[in-house]
Amino acid sequence: MTIRFAAAFGGTTPAIARSLCLGAPLGAVNDNIPSSGPVLRTVSSDTASAAEAAWSEIDAALAAALMHFARHGLSAASRARTEAETAHASGDVSASAHWLEICRQLDRRMAAAATRRLQA
Repeated sequence: MTIRFAAAFGGTTPAIARSLCLGAPLGAVNDNIPSSGPVLRTVSSDTASAAEAAWSEIDAALAAALMHFARHGLSAASRARTEAETAHASGDVSASAHWLEICRQLDRRMAAAATRRLQA
């Protein structure tokens, strides 16, 4: 069996260093809309506060969905749908909407089907 050894280019410089683009920034960029300021245009304070409120609602729904997923795993969407149907049957509209939103975050098609079924 033959063993071949290839030394690094230049002795101390790894071969991959030649192929890296030195002009490209390699740092991470924060793309969260509420926390990062406007880059190219200015936004009025009313519009910015409305956008932040909308994002905080989306973040709250996503956090609730992730917590529900952490508790129930892959069956989290069907459990959320069941909770929504139970809340709808008991007449609790806000709880039903809450559970449908969690189901929507986890499985859009299941949530759409449940919404159609509950509205019928």
